[in-house]
Amino acid sequence: MVRLKKKLKQDYVDGSSIDTRNARIDGNGNGMESSEGEGEEEDQFSQNSHESSSDVGDLDNIEEESQKETQNDTKAPFQPPKQLPTAQELRAIFEASELYKSNAFKLQMENLLPSIAPKTSKTLRGPLDAFLLRLHDQLLHSTKKSVVPKAAQHPLEVAEALGSHGIRTPFPTPPPTKDAKWTFKYEPPTSMTLIGSWANNTSVKHKDDIPFSVDLAVGVPQDLLQERDYLNDRYFHKRALYLACIASILSPLLKVEMWYDSPMNDPRQTILVISPPDDALPNRSKLNVVVRIVPSLPSDSPIPLSRSSPSSSNLRLATQLDSQSSTISKATPHYNNLLAKSMTPTSDLLALHNFSSTIPNFIPAVQLLRVWANQRGFGRGQRSCVRGFELLGMWWGYVIAMLAEGDFHPPSTGNSSAPLKRNPKSKRRALGKGLSSYQLFRGALDFLAHHDFRDEPIFMKGVHESHKFDPEPWISTRTPVFLDPSLTVNLLESIPYGSLDLLRIEAGLTLQSLETASTDTFTSTFLRDLRISQARFDVVLRVNLTGAKARREDAFDVLDTGSALNTILKSIDHTLHRALGNRAVAIALLHQSSSLRPLSSPVPTLIHSVELGLVLNPEQAFRLIDRGPAVDADAASVADFRDFWGEKSELRRFTDGAIVECVAWEVESPHERIYIPSRIVRHVLARHFSIQTVTEVQPSYDTFVLPHPSAPSKRFSSIEKGGGYKSAMQAFDGLVKRIKGMELPLSLVACLPCAEELRYTSVLAPSPIPVSRLASTPECARYTATYDAILQFEKSARWPDDLGAIQKVKLAWFETVAQNILAGNDGSKASIALDSFASPIEDGASLEVALPSGFAFRLRIYHDRERTLLERLIEDKTLPPFQKAEAERALSIHLQRFIHGPAHHSSISNIHHRHIGFSAAVRLIKRWFSSHLLSNFVSSELIELISAYIFLRPDPQVKPNTGSAGFARTMAFLADWDWRREPLLIPLHSMAGVDASVHVQFPTGKIEGVNTAFKERRAIDPGMSSGAWHIATEEEPTGVFWCIDGRGPTPMIADRIKTLAKASWTHISSEMEPGALSVKALFSHPLTDYDFIIHLHPNVLPRYSQNPFADDSVWSGKTKPINLQITTTGEEEILLDYDPAREFVNDLQRIYGDTVLFFYDKMGGTVIAGSWNPLVRQPKAFRALLGYSSRADGQKKGQVSLNVDAILGEIARMGQGLIKEIVKQSS
Repeated sequence: MVRLKKKLKQDYVDGSSIDTRNARIDGNGNGMESSEGEGEEEDQFSQNSHESSSDVGDLDNIEEESQKETQNDTKAPFQPPKQLPTAQELRAIFEASELYKSNAFKLQMENLLPSIAPKTSKTLRGPLDAFLLRLHDQLLHSTKKSVVPKAAQHPLEVAEALGSHGIRTPFPTPPPTKDAKWTFKYEPPTSMTLIGSWANNTSVKHKDDIPFSVDLAVGVPQDLLQERDYLNDRYFHKRALYLACIASILSPLLKVEMWYDSPMNDPRQTILVISPPDDALPNRSKLNVVVRIVPSLPSDSPIPLSRSSPSSSNLRLATQLDSQSSTISKATPHYNNLLAKSMTPTSDLLALHNFSSTIPNFIPAVQLLRVWANQRGFGRGQRSCVRGFELLGMWWGYVIAMLAEGDFHPPSTGNSSAPLKRNPKSKRRALGKGLSSYQLFRGALDFLAHHDFRDEPIFMKGVHESHKFDPEPWISTRTPVFLDPSLTVNLLESIPYGSLDLLRIEAGLTLQSLETASTDTFTSTFLRDLRISQARFDVVLRVNLTGAKARREDAFDVLDTGSALNTILKSIDHTLHRALGNRAVAIALLHQSSSLRPLSSPVPTLIHSVELGLVLNPEQAFRLIDRGPAVDADAASVADFRDFWGEKSELRRFTDGAIVECVAWEVESPHERIYIPSRIVRHVLARHFSIQTVTEVQPSYDTFVLPHPSAPSKRFSSIEKGGGYKSAMQAFDGLVKRIKGMELPLSLVACLPCAEELRYTSVLAPSPIPVSRLASTPECARYTATYDAILQFEKSARWPDDLGAIQKVKLAWFETVAQNILAGNDGSKASIALDSFASPIEDGASLEVALPSGFAFRLRIYHDRERTLLERLIEDKTLPPFQKAEAERALSIHLQRFIHGPAHHSSISNIHHRHIGFSAAVRLIKRWFSSHLLSNFVSSELIELISAYIFLRPDPQVKPNTGSAGFARTMAFLADWDWRREPLLIPLHSMAGVDASVHVQFPTGKIEGVNTAFKERRAIDPGMSSGAWHIATEEEPTGVFWCIDGRGPTPMIADRIKTLAKASWTHISSEMEPGALSVKALFSHPLTDYDFIIHLHPNVLPRYSQNPFADDSVWSGKTKPINLQITTTGEEEILLDYDPAREFVNDLQRIYGDTVLFFYDKMGGTVIAGSWNPLVRQPKAFRALLGYSSRADGQKKGQVSLNVDAILGEIARMGQGLIKEIVKQSS
């Protein structure tokens, strides 16, 4: 009994066996219901824990154990039990299992926050704070030695004086003129306040090693301002002068580097950037910051607040009409928003500080949201930054605050006749202030993923009871609306709708990813750089803005936005949204953040080019017709449509009887439809903005999956341009119907295709040369591919029960089918082929059928009884080892051909029909593997599975809709995949019957089984001789057939693939301009690292024309004249699937496989590269049967070394007529 009580007490203390939340133990060891208070439970247990009790049963050996435990109790004092979990601890346990999906994710997130925030140690912050104090004192008191004007002067005179000292004044356009009626003199600032993220402790690390920013709001003295400074940039002119004066004061005193910076390339927002000296930042590797001086209006500014209303007109445009000068004025919302922003730095600081005080987890939630945004380009950076988010650091905090406290719907003041429009579903309740940082982060993602800023403006709860301005003017600006708590600044005024569309998509995809329990969720959410345009967007265009000019330029809009360039970029967003419509779900403008410039450069650096990233809608993106207004519509809409599209607009009558204006995008072949979105962009940019230079990378990729421009197959093939896959399917269906119509002993149940050409994944689309033209085709283009298919007849008891006899019956079947085919006298050819080295019990026969069109098929017969007989043969313990090995090989071939092959074909075909970009992507990836001489190491099925993973994985990115995007993401995955420690889980079967828009996940209940199988495989085979990759599906947790039992790549090949993928991904991600991306380099393989290179004669390689770098002189001029009306006599032999290079490599690998590793490109490659096994290169003691040619080592007696020259000589004799030369590259 003592042991029982001791066990109960220990369980209670450790919490290992007793649920302390729902039960307590009475004095007799019985379970009781929980009492009202935790303290009572502890007292009750403490009181009863030392009581003795009578025996409760006969337990084995209890006396001896109880005596030992009693002795132990006398030696050590009783330890009081631990406290029951608090409510906070219970909540943390629940969140770790339910909210975070895994403890690892929670721990990773907690460790992330300290690493992304600026260091707070006194050794780092102390010198910086001292520098800020010194900066403060210098600005307030040191003006004697500077050139700033002490008396009021004309602004141009002040600017000229500053310019003489190398400091130019960054005036916005247009600068003040000589006729300016105002003067300027410098006075010390009225206030200096730390603002922004640094002051509110929400700073996070920026991308591309951009330092932290310490923003210092400097109040322009009231004496320098006048009430009408709101008019015609007068305040911004004074602001520029004040900023230049500050630079002239600090330059000689602080001895620091200073620059101008104009965020969003807007001269009205120019700030002064100061790099603190080394004594202020003793360790820049741990804390690197810059100080940004931001002039602002004082709280007692004479400029009326009403002038910052979006409906105010603060700019005047002079015009000349009928020899009379006049001025035009209309609302200037952008200008007014900047004016209002200059009034709110302090109020923003106080508002965010209040939120951080009332919302406990406000700061970490904002930091998580900003890190997530920075990884996706919604912030500052040196590459692929989404336009509009450069100055929105505090907006992320306002999003969190708005969700925690709620927003409100302001009533209309009655100044506008139109009612305020807002979706009634947008009413949202406050999430509450007590949520964790992760809950607030997820709440923000949910808001961003589902909120439509086009129809639903956001008004934060302000500090004032009434709304500052009528809400209607904010809506009428045609910009997103998100008002800050001051209710005067629209934080999203400068953001294009396309940027917010992309933000909405990214947020929704991240939410989907967070719902999974994947170990990669944290990395993909917070750590992975997702800014690479080539992997992010379906279409990436580089637009050269040099010479761009709007077709209808509004001078007033140019004044409002501050520059013609900003006006053009704003108009491009609107124009492309109208042109593309529902073809694209997001149209993003991307460019680098504004760059620092010296004080001698007053004008912001112009953006010479931008990237356009399109996320396509696969259901609508590639349609051929855009319909416009009907012929009987109002004249204004018809004229507007014609004016927008120009010469592309035409009037057409459709099959439904409608006569409408439309735009038709003609294509010559189906694959050209993928270029329609980029063609639309080119057309509208040229028409409306005179932009002629638009470069795109997609066509460069397509050259590697299209036939050579002058390939003989393009001349001799009878297939319509681009119709290869469709024609192949039609030929296959025709053959199946023909066999089903034959009079056979058993009827054909099914004919299952198993060829990559019949599932749309072959590198090149089928383009066969008709049998009648093969004789006239150059030898280097005569390759005739055969497409595998499985014939399955109805079951019958007449099949023999002997493996050898079954093979004989199959031969008889093939003979019958072949006779029926030949009897048709339509030019088809049929012959029975026997596999080389096939054993009598192995499926070693096939029927090869060549149709007159040039399509060829290899048919095999599936009999389910074979598998059972082979398994019995393997289980027979009396069977000799060599016969057992034959049976195992025969079973492996049977499973590959008849079980796994058809199943794989079906799954890959489903993915092709589910994702429009899959086929183009997998074809590019196969070309990449072949180009890097890996054709004989990685099977086509494995490449297809890896490509399928890219389209099915829980990735926080839109599924690729183009081949280039899918290829780039595959390279990124192969470069990062740690295949030694991570299996690949592909939900290949879960997608069946599921819509493409639905996110498919690997079944949670099967993940543990896959991980267990992976660990067992690594434990059993630590050297990974059975294959390096572990790729699993729901039906095959132990690994798919193609990657086990030595069928997958070895560790050396897997490492080589990862190295090549890293190099390719680095090349893709390092290129800033798509037009400058050398796609050819991605598919060019260096040969310098191999020991020897075997060069082949290209003119005797039937697949040479499939080489993307083929020299057309090999076949040009050698084509025999043909008469298309003449057919073959039927006596000419057709070599199906004849590839001498492939057979030569197979022979070499079989003979020298233990000595040399051979690499080659099956897609028309002209080289075979070889690498010696390093173990055989070492000198060894002479003995018989070494396994390779050897010669006496000249340095050590009795030692022999590899006879390289002899082996290369043997290879040359084997390949006589095929080999051009062998180049030895290592001694």
